[in-house]
Formats: sequence, structure tokens, C-alpha cells
Amino acid sequence: MSTWSAVSYGTLDISAGGYGMPEGSELLVTPIIPAPPRLLHGAGADLWRRLVAQPLDFDDLSQEDQAILIEMQDLGIASSEPSHPYRVRGIPAPWLGSPIHELVYALLGSIAAEEGIDLIFIKGPTLHAQGLRDREHSGDVDCLVRPDQGITLARAMQPWGWSPALSAFTETPVLHSLTLRAGGWGCAVDVHTWFPGFTIDAEEAFEELARVSEERGFAGHVGRTPSRPAHAVLSSLHELRPFNGRQPSDAQVDLASRALRVAGEESLDFARATGAEFVLAEAALRAFPNVEFVGSDAKAPADWAWRSATSPVGAYVEALRLLPLRARLRTVWRIIWPGAEQLRNGPIGVQNPADSVPVLRLKRLAQALHTIRE
Repeated sequence: MSTWSAVSYGTLDISAGGYGMPEGSELLVTPIIPAPPRLLHGAGADLWRRLVAQPLDFDDLSQEDQAILIEMQDLGIASSEPSHPYRVRGIPAPWLGSPIHELVYALLGSIAAEEGIDLIFIKGPTLHAQGLRDREHSGDVDCLVRPDQGITLARAMQPWGWSPALSAFTETPVLHSLTLRAGGWGCAVDVHTWFPGFTIDAEEAFEELARVSEERGFAGHVGRTPSRPAHAVLSSLHELRPFNGRQPSDAQVDLASRALRVAGEESLDFARATGAEFVLAEAALRAFPNVEFVGSDAKAPADWAWRSATSPVGAYVEALRLLPLRARLRTVWRIIWPGAEQLRNGPIGVQNPADSVPVLRLKRLAQALHTIRE
């Protein structure tokens, strides 16, 4: 006699409705095999709830339920393994406005755990839950991993439909994140390996953030997010970094100031620990006018020069200066002559998926020449 249970990388009870799902939808379940979420209703949902409540003996089930159970096993949401690591013991309701996004959080956390990747979820709806921003929903999911684990996570997510937007700078300290394009899930993922605005070593910064992180549930998966003071610093740094040569507006400084003020003076302690005084100086002054925050030794982040460059060519030049000579030469070569995978996953390849690699190279060269002339 075999005993069966429910398994999943994340599950949500959506029976209350209001999530834009088909009428009668009850459960959203992420399988443990690469596939989109399964939508359960009727007899299937009833059986899966029973499997969650307690393991069921196969021989005690009706023939109809046995057939459904075999189908569920094929779909990756049921197992006869007695102590399966992804056995489900509860079905929470969504706390994010988008159940699919919440399932992406759970899936990312589960895959990271399987790969031995340390992961902290940053920004997004947690900022709203912590009272640090008004907007509830985010279009993508952001996470922070150790500096050497970004590519590993990107590769692990490819079977699930996410493709990394690779560039010549992907495996250098120039870019702070690697975007994984959404695929069928409709939700992009930004895998951060450090955070712009910090001036301490990336590994140290991760350790500092991990030290003050806290548990938060996503579709049944227990992940980690920054504490409110640390998250206020991340949110403020995000608002204040230059973008395409444009410095932050006064309104953005006000938003950063508000986040720091809501989190309290503890946020300044985290900012000091991560070397973020230079970037946060004005916002901290507005939030806490009577607190001495910035010392004479505050330094600008190394990437602020290329982020502040007003032309693409200038940004490339400043970014290359951050690299050792050998890495600089290799990166320049990759800018001129990208690999096939980089071409396919870059903007030109995404826009022209049917083109061959040689044709993509020509189109990319033409685009580069056009940019230089500008």
C-alpha cells in the first residue's frame, strides 16, 4: 500500500476570487518539474486539499481519485515519496496583489535552496508591507545573492522559462544585476549580486544584509527579506542613483528621505555599515536634520562615474576603468564580438529571434555605429 501527499514549489488558495482567474478557480500550484502553475478546481482541488491535510493511502481512494492522483504525479504536484522535501502542509491565501508574482518568489526561493544559493528578496511588495512606499505591486521580482552566485541562479531558472539578458559586462563588477526575461510566467526577475550605492566589498555587503534580514512567507515558501531599516536604505539608494546620466530629482530625494524617516535612525546605522553615506547625504539630512551622518571620509561609489556619464560611449569608457587590464581587454573584445549566447539573449537577438548569428552581428555593428555617430 503506497502513501501519497501533495508536493509543490509554492501554492495559493485563490478561491476567494478577485485575482483575474477563470471563474471557479480554487488553487494555484507550482509543480516540482519545470512547468507553469497548475490551476485546480472541482474534484482535483478537493483531492489536493485532502493530500495537504494528511497523506492518503492509494488503495483507499476511489478509482476516479486514483486516476486523478496518477495525473497529479505526472504534473509534478503529488508524490508517493513518504518524506518528500517539498511536501505541502498548508495552503495560504495570497498577500501580494498578483498571485503569479507570489508564486515566482516561492519558486525562486525553492530553486535557490536546491542549488545551495543564499538569496534575499529585496524591494517589491515587501517595501509596501513595511510602510516604506505607497505602491503595492511591482512588475518584476528582485533578489540579492552572493557575488559569485548570480549566473548559477540564472542557469537554474532557464528550464522554467527565464532567459538571462547577457552582456559583455555580465560577469564583471560593473553591472549590479542580471535580468532574467519573463518567458511564459510574465514576470521578469532581477538577480542582484551587489547594490549600487554601497562602497564596501560586495561579499561584506551581502553578509551585512543577511545579518539583519527577517523571514517572510511567499506562497508557502519561507524566504528572507531585509529588515525595515536596511530596506529603507536599499529603497533610498535605488531612488538616488543616476540613470543614463541624469541625477536624481528633488522629488526622488524626498521619496528617499521619507523612507529613511519611516524606518527611523536605525537606517542610518545600516547606511554607515555599508558605506552609503555619500549617496544618502542629502536625503538623510532632510529626514534627520539634527543627526550628524556624513563624515569627511565619505566616498562616492565606484560605479557613480559611469552612471553619471551623459553619453553611451562615455559610460562604456568609465565602466571599463573599473576593471583590471586583463578583464578590460576581454570585455572590450566581448563588446566588439559577443558570443553566440550573448547575442541571442541580448536586445538584438530578442528583437530578431529568427536571424542567424552572423546576421545578428551585422545588425549589432550597425546599431553601435549609429550610437557612436550620435
